[in-house]
Amino acid sequence: MKRRLPGTNDRPRQPHPWSSSAEFRAIANAALRRFNSERHLHPICGATAKSTGEPCRQMPAKGRTRCKLHGGATPRGDGPAGWHTPGFPAGLPTGKPRSDAYKAWKRREKRARLAAMTPEKLARHEDWHRTHKAGDAAQRAHARRNRDARRWLDTIMNEPPLSPTPAQIELNELRAKLHAHIARLDAEGAADADEEPPTTPGLFD
Repeated sequence: MKRRLPGTNDRPRQPHPWSSSAEFRAIANAALRRFNSERHLHPICGATAKSTGEPCRQMPAKGRTRCKLHGGATPRGDGPAGWHTPGFPAGLPTGKPRSDAYKAWKRREKRARLAAMTPEKLARHEDWHRTHKAGDAAQRAHARRNRDARRWLDTIMNEPPLSPTPAQIELNELRAKLHAHIARLDAEGAADADEEPPTTPGLFD
């Protein structure tokens, strides 16, 4: 005999007469046939199934492009129903109790740490804070790299120009001769354009 959990009804559950009738089964079979005949018209999930390695053929969840097994049921957006967004029964808190409490705890910890320091350690601590700008270590390292780059750029810009090599001197002379020759050709072309062209006698002159 099948054992039942304590407190449960010992009477077997009887199916509803309508769900076991022939008319109900006919309606259900017709609905399934209609759905299967129109299934190819609906969009499919298309995600790669881990079990077969082929595209998933399930229908996407409502308003999504994936089925419920491939992320279609994952909450999205902001608010209590969003993904990785905490939900509060009475709504989102208006203040910042956790942040304020954490800051107060850090202040108490700093005061206790300073109180436990020896005079030598306290002096070194104060000297370090006088020579270091407030902020996190990454910001100070970024500023230090910027200063080094600016110093390197100033060094390059202030270097004296190098003396030209014999090849550069020869190239500069050839460049000057070429510019002079081009200027002379331009001047001759402008003079020829200013002169009146010779007139050719006409047929009836």
